[in-house]
Amino acid sequence: MAAKATKLSSTLVLKYIDGVDAKGNDVIKTQRFAKLKTTAMEQDILDVALEMEKLLGKTLNEVVREDQSGITAV
Repeated sequence: MAAKATKLSSTLVLKYIDGVDAKGNDVIKTQRFAKLKTTAMEQDILDVALEMEKLLGKTLNEVVREDQSGITAV
């Protein structure tokens, strides 16, 4: 039996540096933006993330796209 995956939702996750702790290690904070279009292209997501970095006034550590898919038998 074959299986088919269908994207149900996507979320943009921004991880950014929000200062340093007492030991001098970076403090990483995370913000999630749900309801990202499942058809959004990676370059477009990165472009938006870089603009959001400017608005946040923080340095991005990582940009993550989380996709959730449903799997059905075909």
